[in-house]
Amino acid sequence: MLKQSFKYKQQKGFTFVGWIVVLAIFLFFAYLGMVVTPAVIGDHTTDRILESLKQEPGITQKSKREIWKLIENRMIVNQVRNLTQDDFEIVKEGDILTVYLEYDDKIHFMGNVYILIERNKSVELVRN
Repeated sequence: MLKQSFKYKQQKGFTFVGWIVVLAIFLFFAYLGMVVTPAVIGDHTTDRILESLKQEPGITQKSKREIWKLIENRMIVNQVRNLTQDDFEIVKEGDILTVYLEYDDKIHFMGNVYILIERNKSVELVRN
């Protein structure tokens, strides 16, 4: 019996195809982040707008129109352009005022693929 003296080299590291797959996955998530990040920042801004109403003096004594004007002014200052008055509901019950925000944010991802972000937020304001 002849003894074979072949030494098989073990493969070390990534192949070119492996690097392409890793790069494709990285680029996919980077693109996803670039597309979704503005919506996440906008959501955070709308949260701050609603929470800032708690510091407004005499907010529960104001009419719905005055409250909407306060919200609208804050949206202009913070450059929130994707919301309308129809996305907000203002409900007064005695000394408690509740502002509801509900909207869907449809973000074009690629081709005919969209990302839908459903947003529901409410803030309860009491007489101050």
